[in-house]
This record gives sequence, structure tokens and C-alpha cells, in this order.
Amino acid sequence: MAVTPPYQLIKGDKYNMALGVLTAFTLAITKDLKSLPPFVRWQLNAFTNWNLIFITLRVVLQQRQWDPFLAVNSMGILAGFRTAMTQGLDDNMRHKIASYGLPLPRPVFMALDHAVHTLPSVVLITRLVQQNRHVPQMNALFSLILSTWFAFRQSAKLDSSDIYVPHPWRRTWLAILVSALSTPALVNSLIAKSTRRTAIIGLVMLLPYLSTRLDPNLRSTYNFEYKVCNAKGPHKEPSQRASTGDSMPRVQSSFM
Repeated sequence: MAVTPPYQLIKGDKYNMALGVLTAFTLAITKDLKSLPPFVRWQLNAFTNWNLIFITLRVVLQQRQWDPFLAVNSMGILAGFRTAMTQGLDDNMRHKIASYGLPLPRPVFMALDHAVHTLPSVVLITRLVQQNRHVPQMNALFSLILSTWFAFRQSAKLDSSDIYVPHPWRRTWLAILVSALSTPALVNSLIAKSTRRTAIIGLVMLLPYLSTRLDPNLRSTYNFEYKVCNAKGPHKEPSQRASTGDSMPRVQSSFM
């Protein structure tokens, strides 16, 4: 018999998905709240911070049933960010944060990066393995639905360079897709203590990142695009860029 989750909004909703959907809609509204400071609005428009808010809500409201979904979503974010910001492109993100009046030394930025991108995945997967909780594959589908809906809601396209900084968005999405689909198998292999299977799954999850990391032209290409976009105005909303024709055509590297 399914256990009723705390603060269940709709009777029979054993995963309390209604609460999650309501939270996502509320976060999506912040894009249009011009009363918020630009930096706060920008932070609330970042998918990583959406994930952290979901995790906070899980802890505060004791939504234990969300753990498998949050683990999959966090792994997708980790893989996506590492792929998007490889070869030092994350320094452009640090400079963008500084343009909002919050300069961060490189070591502090790296520490915060791992706190919001790496730590959630490690903690959530470790808890699932310790509790011997397998991850249903449907959680990968839910994570991909949320992440793609986020992208189209925030910038009307899968390329979220206007929200963050210019990056190889196609391989970023490939990394998200592969990691989200592979995380259930990864957790299950860790529970089974299968070293060989865990290593194979881990290698598969790393392939999109490695193909990006080894691209010889990627750094110069996206650093140039960042400089051009930054010269046009670093704080323009994606809708403003589209209406004024500021969005640059996406560049491609020799790999993809």
C-alpha cells in the first residue's frame, strides 16, 4: 500500500507531483517579475537553482519520494554544466556574475560551483545506495520533461546561451540526455556492488564531456562569442535579444 506523502495536494498523488508542478510554475513566473533585482531574477532563471529549490522543498516538507527524481535531475545538471563549461568557459560565467556586482575569486567560484553542481548528485545518490532504493527509469523522463520545458519557457529554444554564457549547447543536451537516462542504471549497479557495470555506465556518461573537452577549437570559438555578446549588453533578457536581433547564430566547432 502506497504511503501518503506529507502535504499531499491531490488525493491519490503518491509522489505529490502536484506540489512539484506548482513549484515549477511559480519559479517560471519569476522571469517576468521586473520588480526583482536583475541579479536575483537571473539566479531564479537558472535551472541549477530550480533544482536546489526543489531539494530545499524536499527537505523542509519531507518529500522523501522525490529522492530518485532529484538524483537523476542533479546528475543531468552536473553532466550538462561540466560539458557546457569545459576548457575554462566557466570563467566567462564568473565574469558574468561579476558584472552584476558580485566579483568572486576563482577559488571561491570553484568551491561554490562544486557545492551547487557536484554535491547534490553525490549526496542524493549516496543516500539512495545506502537505503537500497532503486531508481525507476521513469524519473529520467520526468527530468527531461522538466529541463526541456524550462529551456523553452525561459528562452524559447534549447540553446540557453542567453541565460548563461555561450556554450556548446548541442553536446550539453547530449550530456544531459545520456546522464539522465544512465543514472537509474548507475544507482542500481552501485546497489548491486557491480564494479564492472558501474565503470561501463560511468564511461558512457563521460563520453559527451570527453568529446567536448578534447575539441581543439572550442575554447577560442566560444570565448570570442562571449566577448561579442557581452559588448552588446551583458544584462539583456533573452526576449530583449530576440526583439532587437542581438542573438548571434550559434557557432559550431570542428567536432559538432
